[in-house]
Amino acid sequence: MSTAESGLFVFGTSQSVASASVRERMHVELDDVYAGLRRLRQVPGLLEEAVPLATCGRLEVYCLSERPGRAARVLRDMASARIGLTSNELVDHTYVRRADDAVRHLFRVAAGLDSVVYGEAQILGQVRQALLNPGTDAVAGSYMKRLFQAALAAGKRVRSDTQIGRGPASVAGAALRLLEAEAGTFDDMTALILGAGETGSLVARLLRKAGVAHLIIANRTLWKAERLAAELGGEAHGLDELPGLLARADLIVGAVSGCSNLVTAAMMGEGRSEARASRYVLDLAHPRNVAAAVSQLPGVRVLDLARIYERVEAAREARAAQVPLAEAIVDAEVDEFVLWARAREAAPVLRAVREQVLALAHEEATRRARGLSDAERDEMIRFARSLARALLHSPTVALREADPSSPEGQSLLRNATTLFGLETR
Repeated sequence: MSTAESGLFVFGTSQSVASASVRERMHVELDDVYAGLRRLRQVPGLLEEAVPLATCGRLEVYCLSERPGRAARVLRDMASARIGLTSNELVDHTYVRRADDAVRHLFRVAAGLDSVVYGEAQILGQVRQALLNPGTDAVAGSYMKRLFQAALAAGKRVRSDTQIGRGPASVAGAALRLLEAEAGTFDDMTALILGAGETGSLVARLLRKAGVAHLIIANRTLWKAERLAAELGGEAHGLDELPGLLARADLIVGAVSGCSNLVTAAMMGEGRSEARASRYVLDLAHPRNVAAAVSQLPGVRVLDLARIYERVEAAREARAAQVPLAEAIVDAEVDEFVLWARAREAAPVLRAVREQVLALAHEEATRRARGLSDAERDEMIRFARSLARALLHSPTVALREADPSSPEGQSLLRNATTLFGLETR
């Protein structure tokens, strides 16, 4: 007997099992993932439903299959052929989780418990986007949609009932909070971001969200700066234009890797109008992009990286302290979903048993009521159906509580069809 619960699995990779370089090799455009899933659904008995979840740190496919082991191997073989690693090599950089473990994994992901930073805010929106993606309707059915809705509910409950998402847990977030405390609003600032990598991109997005007036992205590779600037409504330049760009900026963020003293005190003084002399510097790079002498310039405030790290570590410790409470919430939400899944699996058998017994009761009462008045016949039918419902109570409870993923539950559901002589639909 195939069950939704035992047929559920997730195949994926994330930062927990694969390095950034391996994940880059495993990158697949989401449209291609959906196309592959649509093809697999055409193979009889292989894939019933699926939903892919793609973020910057993970690529997962949640699947429902009559043959989950075979379906997971097919997905791994497809990934292997695409990225040039053998299936055996790929095992070290991917994972497969089944049944309840797959449910718990998705709920923990939505709650931010499987992220680099506990409680990170972006993941809940990414889970929601996976559910709402136009491609999902073609590959997902009622089970997968209910699964992702339940995961979103679990993630929201963790964020509302715990403190796991409070406080800046990234260098970028902590730096901007320190800056905001000193400078106030960003509304009239021109921000210059040096670097379009992970840190630079994150700071640029946070600044745009905070309402910075003007955003400038400068990067060694111009096309990367252009891509980020186009996304955020800013302007892009190469680092060779740095002196002129510094003169325009009220806030300079250093996020260029492997480049020390990129910004010097002399460069900071070139072409700067005294009317706009107040400036802030966040140096988030290692080694530092900004020369130490810059902090001695009048009107320039360089925020201390040590202070930023102190805030980050304090927030991380506070979030980690909330993990046991968050895990308990996830466990409760998983249990609730599993109960729904079991009831869903038992539903066809329950429905068939009730219909069969009530139909027999009605048929027998009608036969016995021949020659009686209409009122007497109706009373006999009502009594027969009422007696049938009373007799059905205990079998109904047993079938509803049966675990379709266990041998005992499967045996009970299978024997019910035999004992009551019925066919499930």
